[in-house]
Amino acid sequence: MSKKQKRWIFYSSPVALLVVFLIGAKFQVNRIEERAQRLAETGKAAIALLNEYKAGVEAFDIDTTLECYDDAYQNENEGFWVQKLQSERDGVSVYEWQIEAPRPFNKSDQAEQLSNYFDTMQSIEKVKFVLDRIEDLTNAEKPIIRSVLWVIGTNDADEVFESQAHFRLWLTKAEEGFKIRKQELIRGVTVIGDQTGFTNVTEQVGIDFISNRNPIWATPEWEPKTFEIVKYASAGVTAADYDNDGWYDIFFADGEHPRLYRNNGDGTFTDATAALGLPTELTGLNVGIFADFDNDGDKDLFLGYISQENQLYRNNGDGTFTDVSKNAGLGGYFATVAAVDDYDNDGDLDLYIGRYLDPRTKLPTTLFFTRNGEGNILLRNDGNLRFTDVTDEAGVREGGLTLGVAWGDYDEDGDRDLYVANDFGRNTLFRNNSDGTFTDVSKETGTIDPGFGMSAAFGDIDNDGDLDIYISNVHSAQRWYAQAATLYQYMLNSIGQRTIFEDWPSYKGIFSIAGTDWSSFGDETVKGNSLMLNNGKGQFVDVSEVAGTNPFGWYWSSTMFDYDNDGRQDIYAVNGWITAKSEDDL
Repeated sequence: MSKKQKRWIFYSSPVALLVVFLIGAKFQVNRIEERAQRLAETGKAAIALLNEYKAGVEAFDIDTTLECYDDAYQNENEGFWVQKLQSERDGVSVYEWQIEAPRPFNKSDQAEQLSNYFDTMQSIEKVKFVLDRIEDLTNAEKPIIRSVLWVIGTNDADEVFESQAHFRLWLTKAEEGFKIRKQELIRGVTVIGDQTGFTNVTEQVGIDFISNRNPIWATPEWEPKTFEIVKYASAGVTAADYDNDGWYDIFFADGEHPRLYRNNGDGTFTDATAALGLPTELTGLNVGIFADFDNDGDKDLFLGYISQENQLYRNNGDGTFTDVSKNAGLGGYFATVAAVDDYDNDGDLDLYIGRYLDPRTKLPTTLFFTRNGEGNILLRNDGNLRFTDVTDEAGVREGGLTLGVAWGDYDEDGDRDLYVANDFGRNTLFRNNSDGTFTDVSKETGTIDPGFGMSAAFGDIDNDGDLDIYISNVHSAQRWYAQAATLYQYMLNSIGQRTIFEDWPSYKGIFSIAGTDWSSFGDETVKGNSLMLNNGKGQFVDVSEVAGTNPFGWYWSSTMFDYDNDGRQDIYAVNGWITAKSEDDL
């Protein structure tokens, strides 16, 4: 071989390798874009089919509903839906959907099925049939999806009911859209109640609180131009016996006018805010926590703000409060949530403050792994209503957009551990090392729970002696879109928009958790609320699907308590957010 030929091979080989690499990369990009496009088209067509089905149910129209089924519909192991009583107490009856006498089913059997179903209902108040996820898209013309049929109305006995039934649907391409070629009932529950368990007595007991937006968002200095949605965020509410009279009082944080209502002990409340020495006008208040920070036997009041320094009011023990914020060392700005506990077992209550981001200059970096928050704060109580910021030395700065914080001794070693729920990304479980420091044990304990975390609560839900965790998240009808193809597409968009270096820490974080299996990560991101059972061996198991504790909705807050005094912890979750002109987007 001549020198000229050798030089040609030497110089051309890298070029050839680069060409091969670029061709391969282009091929992979095309595949990702093709999968994303296929996912989007399938989802939209499936939603159109479910909306047609919903319209038929809403109108008790068998023909319209039956039109959603393919003429060649066939299931070798299906039967008629029956609802069997599972529990009945406190005026509430719970029925489980089951299949009776499974046998081969065709389209004419579905007509009888629908007729039987409609006969059980007298009227319908609301119907939704939403796409939960696309399970199989191997064949674009025959996808498999999961869906949820949600119906509220009155039954044939004139009782109010609410039912949710989960289905797996095998679809087939038709002239227009999809038809159902096979269906399977995964599970279903119907709840019937006499609506006498609770009565709304707000007005008659004297609580006239009205929530206000933070007016500072309308000023030039604080206008949230980058992340505008924050201006619609509301503050919270807390209940505590601040005057030690044996009755719980209620405090409403607010963007403009906080209020403390004193319980009169006769079933009524009085607005005592001004009389107690508390301000009646505060800008951007997000957090109100009553706790005995000075160990004098009564509860002081911590106030956390989004747009100013935090405050502390000492309870004087005579029904009044004094502002002692000046030298307390509380920090401030962008506080969204807080929780108190004695993390260092020194006999006084410490304070952990969760914070969000500055909406004037920042956006969440991604929809699924944002870590550009202002940084949370751990304040150690040094006595005499003085606190020291020990966040960094304790290792609990946490860079997520925190909306939920809970203390609890999950490993039963005698000190309090910390769980942090974050919006737009992963959560964190910090194990207390008993030496003033914490370790992030989220991955090994199975508690990362990626998604849109809104709140968290510890409680022994299964009565086995250890603490479980319940997290409220967002579970909208757009869950199906956060699947592998879309996440990879998001990464490609970052490259195209030249933000890949800015976004890379998020992708690196996802890879460290899920590797390249982004499909499971996508499902976890938007699956809804999470109930995690402690197995007593240092790990948690997510049982929310099996337990049915992740319904559709935007769940802002949640707690566990035994509302019916049966010795078991129940879950209460606060839901509500309308993102479009119609409420059908939930």
